Amino acid sequence: MKTHTFSIVVGSAACNAGCPWCVSKMTLSEAPKGDTINWHRFDTACNIVQQARDGLVNVLLTGKGEPMLFPTHISAYLEALDRKNFPLIDLQTNGTLIEKELDKLTHWRDSGLTLVCISIAHWHSDESCRLMKIKDNYNFFESIAQLHDHGLAVRLNCTLMQDGVSNTYGVDHLIESCRMYGVEQLTFREVETSAGGDADVWNHATSQKLIYQEPNWLRNHLIWNKATKLLDLPHGAEVYDYQGQNVCISNCLTSTTDANDIRQVIYFPDGRIAYDWKYPGARLL
Repeated sequence: MKTHTFSIVVGSAACNAGCPWCVSKMTLSEAPKGDTINWHRFDTACNIVQQARDGLVNVLLTGKGEPMLFPTHISAYLEALDRKNFPLIDLQTNGTLIEKELDKLTHWRDSGLTLVCISIAHWHSDESCRLMKIKDNYNFFESIAQLHDHGLAVRLNCTLMQDGVSNTYGVDHLIESCRMYGVEQLTFREVETSAGGDADVWNHATSQKLIYQEPNWLRNHLIWNKATKLLDLPHGAEVYDYQGQNVCISNCLTSTTDANDIRQVIYFPDGRIAYDWKYPGARLL
């Protein structure tokens, strides 16, 4: 058995956004309850990952809600991970609380955080906030600059949808903005279809024509403009150099066809250790 990603769930299902396509609500993995972390099981999860690692392992601090609503959990995980010698640690967020937590960014960087992944839905911040139902006045480009000022790399995760990025104009506009702000990585993602989770979320998203699947047009656009494919990742994602910008095509819930690869180990703060977001039965412990 091998794995490439160690996903650590931070906090609960609480979130300050209201994305109609929320992938968290389309999966059956239960959000943790309470405010404690099972550190004994966390050490077990780390040992599992280190035994199953196949080369480089990426740690992802993520959530069933918004991880940055729980900054003390982020600090605690990073301090614990600092003793485990993982070279790459990412934090997934909608970005809205970065300015509020600026005083913690240097500490998080020094504790091992390397990259912050900001979820977006449009090349224009105001439109992205509207689609994601973010109420506060928030500009993700300002967050990018703040993260860079604190020595952290940035990945933008843009969800493809008809009201947002759904054509080559939107793709090129966002890519040019990423070049301008020095964004290290840009990922375009399909929305995951409902797999036994909250069908109402999926039905609402599709009825509002928010979902835009099968991004062959995006792949063809990159290739037509002489993009160079750099990597085929084990979970099916494709990484390109597009006129000097790192661009990845992926989806929200990646999987693998390798029978010896469980793709990821997922740790929940209540002590659950799983290997798939969709199915509650996909448990290691």
